[in-house]
Amino acid sequence: MNDTDNKELLYKNDWAEAQQILTGWWNGKVDGRWALGVVAKRNEPLPHDEPPPLSDDFQTRWLDFRTINAHKEAFFSEHCYLGCAFPENTAYLGPGSMNPFLGSSIDFQETTLWYNPIADTPENVDQLNLDKTGFYWNWTKAALAYIAEQAKRRYIATMPDLIEGLDILSELFGTQEFLMHLIDCPEAIHRLLDQLDVLYFEAYDELADIIKSPAGYVPYMAFNAWGPGRCAKVQCDFSAMISPDMYEEFVKPHIQKQCRRLDYTVYHLDGPDALRHIDSVLSIPELDALQWEPGAGNPHTAHRDWWDTVWKKVYAAGKSAFLHGVPADDVEPFVKEFGQNGTLIITHTDTEDQAKRLMDKSLRWS
Repeated sequence: MNDTDNKELLYKNDWAEAQQILTGWWNGKVDGRWALGVVAKRNEPLPHDEPPPLSDDFQTRWLDFRTINAHKEAFFSEHCYLGCAFPENTAYLGPGSMNPFLGSSIDFQETTLWYNPIADTPENVDQLNLDKTGFYWNWTKAALAYIAEQAKRRYIATMPDLIEGLDILSELFGTQEFLMHLIDCPEAIHRLLDQLDVLYFEAYDELADIIKSPAGYVPYMAFNAWGPGRCAKVQCDFSAMISPDMYEEFVKPHIQKQCRRLDYTVYHLDGPDALRHIDSVLSIPELDALQWEPGAGNPHTAHRDWWDTVWKKVYAAGKSAFLHGVPADDVEPFVKEFGQNGTLIITHTDTEDQAKRLMDKSLRWS
């Protein structure tokens, strides 16, 4: 059970105000103050135990959720979270936990992991199954329960990064091969997508029972996704490799169906090759917000290069805008261009004093 209804947390003593700010942002308005979040080193760290060392064995390191949580808490103790930023932790098996839940084995590396395909072609799989006897499902439940207990009155326990749709199927059948499957066996893919829509919420609902607040609020690990209800980040990174017609056929209906079953959703649009789908994404009535990830080597998400191609479209569509990793000096120009309503920006400063000055100055921007 989560403590997201609490007014104060050990690592976030203005949590009540942050909830108010975030609720306003989802609704495209400012409630209290606009949604700026700043993370910085504390002037004086909070007392905390030194966490034990991480294992040299990569699989053990990834799966030792108690040690990972101890390192997270040490980080929380040393950093302040101002405005709408908040400390969170979850049971993390990489971006796409649905893959191991559906039978993928995992190759663990030092800082990343890889999911292995379960079959050569979608035509050879009649039914996808959520393996509730499997190791990774039960590891996730145990890890999430531990984190939720440790988080009480301290920080926020969040939903793992489940992921959905073609991003999952392309991992289950091999990304390059899956591009051909879209052409060779579309009926099988439609069938499995329909199954996955059901299985996603079978997993989401059971995991939500572990972390939801007394009021039923379910925060999601990605992109500061807390709201007064059931939240999630939705996406299709695979869309960078398909045409607009294929997006309309294989992606959009399932994203829309997913959004209908959730209270608050933010779409993760990843990379310039996915920009061809932005108008389709923004036409989903049930979608609340969009987060833009420009990709490695490109200007950051608030850069002027994206104002016309991304952000003017987002605001014109009546969606809220989420910007992560914006350099502190570049927050002001963006807010002065697009305003405070429906704008959420997460940034970092080197010191707590710098963070507080930035928060104070930001109230004058409009």
